[in-house]
Amino acid sequence: MLHILNGDSARMGIEQSGIPGEFVVWPDILYEGPTPLATGEEWIAARAGHLSGGVDETNDDFVEGYRRNDAALESFRDHDEVVFWFEHDLFDQLLLVRHLWWLKERQAGGADDARGAVRLSLVCRDTYLGPLEPEQFLPLFAEREPVTDAQIELGSRVWRTFCGDDPTRLIPFVTSPSRELPYLAAALHRFLEDYPSAANGLSRTEQQLLRVVSDKPLTKHEAFRASTGLEEAMYMGDLSFFNIVDALASAAHPLVRADEKIHMTDTGREVLAARADHIRLNGISRWLGGVHLTPQRLWRWTGSSLLPATA
Repeated sequence: MLHILNGDSARMGIEQSGIPGEFVVWPDILYEGPTPLATGEEWIAARAGHLSGGVDETNDDFVEGYRRNDAALESFRDHDEVVFWFEHDLFDQLLLVRHLWWLKERQAGGADDARGAVRLSLVCRDTYLGPLEPEQFLPLFAEREPVTDAQIELGSRVWRTFCGDDPTRLIPFVTSPSRELPYLAAALHRFLEDYPSAANGLSRTEQQLLRVVSDKPLTKHEAFRASTGLEEAMYMGDLSFFNIVDALASAAHPLVRADEKIHMTDTGREVLAARADHIRLNGISRWLGGVHLTPQRLWRWTGSSLLPATA
């Protein structure tokens, strides 16, 4: 039995639960950086180049971790059952649809059906796996459900769209929730909310950051906890959040000042009040799935749709 997990905390808990099998963590922050519709070395090069700051070292731990995880996935036919463990939030739902696309590709590209003699199962509830005690994994495991052809088909279509260069094609998946993947629509909606706002150029995450420090300065950890408390489903790790703080602090026109605490600047207050626009002040170069946002190629989120816009 092979278990594919979303993080090390979940792995440690399930390993102590007595559930049998091999446990592999496949964590990737898919809402950040380029996501080519690829596997293998092409995927690794794109992801490692972004997440490791562009360092091109084929033998570093970062790249080798990708290769080990991919090798474990590719060996799925060596097992009687593969169990995918994912949560309801954006981080995990993107992992889920990426893996469903991967299964679809194995169906189309091999002589053997990807389902074949291997049982494919899914554990996906509105439950965070990392904080669970070992014994709490047992009922979730007992209630695991078979991965269906409909789930593979839908997940594959969503992942192909996510990796495409037209983000408006994601909107139908947001406005038409599915029974096959019941948490996906809300997760994709949260993803679209991190496109720049039509009002002031801020992503929802940036806007929340400015809101929580608008009344008084906070440390990075305090701001992270306060901002996370504004989420319907927590999905972002602290390092991703700290990178956003640093980006706003190092911009040509800083929106915050970050030393021991995060202080809002006058420019930040103007942008938060929609009297100034973050992108017009500071530009943008950011990957969201298959879309590279620049001042020349930009979509803005209105609250319900994406509109192309100049900076």
